[in-house]
Amino acid sequence: GQARPRPGAGRMSTARGLEGALLQLETLARRGERPSHYLARHLLIELGQVLALGPAGAAVERARAAGNLVAPAWKSAVETELSLACGEFAQSLDPRALALPGYDLEYTRTARTRLGDRLRAASELGFQLQPREVDVLALADQVFEAFLRQRGEEGGSGRPAEASGSAPASPKRPSRHDAP
Repeated sequence: GQARPRPGAGRMSTARGLEGALLQLETLARRGERPSHYLARHLLIELGQVLALGPAGAAVERARAAGNLVAPAWKSAVETELSLACGEFAQSLDPRALALPGYDLEYTRTARTRLGDRLRAASELGFQLQPREVDVLALADQVFEAFLRQRGEEGGSGRPAEASGSAPASPKRPSRHDAP
């Protein structure tokens, strides 16, 4: 049979990934180098996963301290990454793709889960989605929930409950699709 993972093995793996991302950010910051959105992605996903398991005060403080050393560039990298992640999730819900028989629902679920990880971490680090991304995410979540309901899969969008608080839903705006 297959070997079973040790209890806590996922937590250790996530902690190792977070430590690697933090060391990268700290090294770049000490050198005064510009962090990329790829590093922001790595750190936000890893930190978000750790935060989903519980508090991570020391890691959050390390990320804040390193980010502050290269503040404008780090802010730009995080904002770029959040924007790209929102766009990825929203684009995965293109109606033309949803209509295809081979639509990759797991890709969309994973994209939303990872976006939730990023949002959870970004919130802890003091970053917020731009208003445009808040609107895009709210609409994408509505489309995804409607798609899942249509398939008979109420809920289960992959949207972490904690992450939904990180991206407040915008007020419902009237749409030509609303019932009269």
